[in-house]
Amino acid sequence: MADSKTQVLIVGATGYIGGSVLSEILRSPEASQLSISALIRRPEQAAKLEALGVKSLQFQGLDDLEGCRDAASKNDVVINAASASHDSSAKALIEGLALRQKATGRGSYLIHTSGTSILGDHPYTATAQEKIWSDEDNIYAMEKSYPERYGQRVADVAVVETGLSLGVKTYIVVPPTIYGKGSGPFATLSQQVPNLARLARRRGYAAVIESGKGIWNHVHMDDLSAFYLMLFRAVIQKQSWLPSGPEAIFFVESGEHTWLQVSQGIADAMHKRGLLATNEVKSISLKEAAAEITKGNESLVEITLASNARARADFARNRLGWSTARGLEDFLRHFDGEIEAMLGELQG
Repeated sequence: MADSKTQVLIVGATGYIGGSVLSEILRSPEASQLSISALIRRPEQAAKLEALGVKSLQFQGLDDLEGCRDAASKNDVVINAASASHDSSAKALIEGLALRQKATGRGSYLIHTSGTSILGDHPYTATAQEKIWSDEDNIYAMEKSYPERYGQRVADVAVVETGLSLGVKTYIVVPPTIYGKGSGPFATLSQQVPNLARLARRRGYAAVIESGKGIWNHVHMDDLSAFYLMLFRAVIQKQSWLPSGPEAIFFVESGEHTWLQVSQGIADAMHKRGLLATNEVKSISLKEAAAEITKGNESLVEITLASNARARADFARNRLGWSTARGLEDFLRHFDGEIEAMLGELQG
């Protein structure tokens, strides 16, 4: 019977992360014991999902809080891989899970997606931070007390506090720069590298913001999806060692790179295909970058494309048993594939 299956809702299944996580779960041994649904905005997306055995639930988008709440109330686990900065929809999902919990007498759970820009500093307009964060540090306390208001931190705090107040267990996954082709049924490209490649195409050269010395982590999409599955499995198995709430903010990373290395990788890959006349990387100011990428928001472009955001996935490795053979060399080799995937767009 359908009711004997664990009811799972994926928000963001048509995106890069959510679609890849969906594919990972569908391939898993647990899939036959799950009833999976997905929130979608466009009815034309339904057929492809339903061909995969995923039930489509239409809503008006993340501002449709009643749609979020209602969908979550029919599920045991919600994986939220939509906007990491939309705190009101995340709260609505938890409210729906609380209704589910009350109706069934069983636990309900939210796995929420954030990003390591929560660690981002302002190296050019304030002081650079050298700290490397572990997910065994008190990340929640850092986010709650951070003096600067930033959407992803606000959402993370809202997830933890709403979960605690309503008795719903929450888990937050915090990926860094994600690379590699996604395995989902719709979006298969990441965000940061394609955005910088589009900027390079418009300018005629690859740009780096200011010095490009900021350091970030990276993780391959396949490795990130594997982490989600391992976490999901621990959640549905109700593993007693698995923390939740304030202690459950988890990093996933396989090494570090600088922003200059990213820009150089883009320059080399685009120059090789005749998309740029040179593989030289030129520096542009925060103001110039913000005008073209974030509608003039210099603080946002600094946090997301020029900052230091350094983390260690200690929980993943030491407690969940996650591992990867991929490191910096794999990341530095991936630009050719990324630009190849964008070739039609960049040539157009």
